[in-house]
Amino acid sequence: MAIYSLVGDYMTSSKMYYQRVISDALKNLLMPDGGLNWLYYFVKGRKDLDFLIGANKSKAWIYVYRGTSRLLGIGLRNGMVDVSAAGKYLDLAVNKGLKIYGCRELSDLDFKDDFERLLGFVERDASLNRYYNNKKEGYYQNLFSRQFGIESNGSEDFVVVDKEVVIGHASEAVKKECFGKHRAKFMAINGHLSQVDAKLFGGKLTQKALGNELDFLAVTREGKIYLVEFKHGSSTKGIYLAPIQIGLYYNIFTEYVSQYREDFLKNVNGMIRQKKEMGLISRSWPDVMLSTELVPVLVVAGYKESSAFNTFKQVLAICRDKLNDSTFLSGLKVYKYDDHRVLTPVPLPCI
Repeated sequence: MAIYSLVGDYMTSSKMYYQRVISDALKNLLMPDGGLNWLYYFVKGRKDLDFLIGANKSKAWIYVYRGTSRLLGIGLRNGMVDVSAAGKYLDLAVNKGLKIYGCRELSDLDFKDDFERLLGFVERDASLNRYYNNKKEGYYQNLFSRQFGIESNGSEDFVVVDKEVVIGHASEAVKKECFGKHRAKFMAINGHLSQVDAKLFGGKLTQKALGNELDFLAVTREGKIYLVEFKHGSSTKGIYLAPIQIGLYYNIFTEYVSQYREDFLKNVNGMIRQKKEMGLISRSWPDVMLSTELVPVLVVAGYKESSAFNTFKQVLAICRDKLNDSTFLSGLKVYKYDDHRVLTPVPLPCI
């Protein structure tokens, strides 16, 4: 089955696709003459906010996140700008009489004051603020994404090109075929881990399905593709089970790139160009020659010395045995990330 759909400015025809370029009409809202140009500078000036832009075969979006919370979603519909958010922020805006959300005319996009007021209410609400103020995964993801994105200056070893990264599929049936076969393999390994040692690994690992979103995709100065999974040091289970998640995403991308190499290179180049044009990556970032070398990466924020990495290596060894692949994740890079936004390699012998 093939799809033919307009995604951003490109026509794709494939069972699987990875194309996150948004349309010029949506992009131009943040550009100097756009009605939301104020939002670009507003987000750039606040350390707690960041953009996520993207598209799939049915829609395109500009999101503003605070940690892992979506405070703004910007899309186009029937010549209008559709401004949305996660439900709790829609409710908060209504309760406080803030005129932010809904379909708006292109000439009616100056809701800066109300949006700033909304952020003030969020910061003072212990419930709404807890997933950012606890300085755990969402807080550090925000720091990381800004450092290697909107705050980059062109000197970085890599830049973040995408986050909440998803390979698209032509239909649910195709997704079940392509993604489902990979997920089934790793869910089976989860089940084996629970049987081997439920106390050590966890006894109910098959009760939660593995998701299809990679935290970040980044590109290095050498043109390598970093597939980044992000964890917080307080989540020992998240760390030691990381080979399952990283392996799933790595296998999916490996299959996609092997089948659609030229589309992958064209589309990632297009994503980089657009983000540089919008100022979401430094315009000084050099034009690199992309390769299709995929590098699995684990970043642990708030890193603490613990037994998690010993268990991590046990899980990795079991994955290799069950997959009958002694080289599985052999190129894995692991880093710790601290409050000063310093990324330090973590040596893991015998991985």
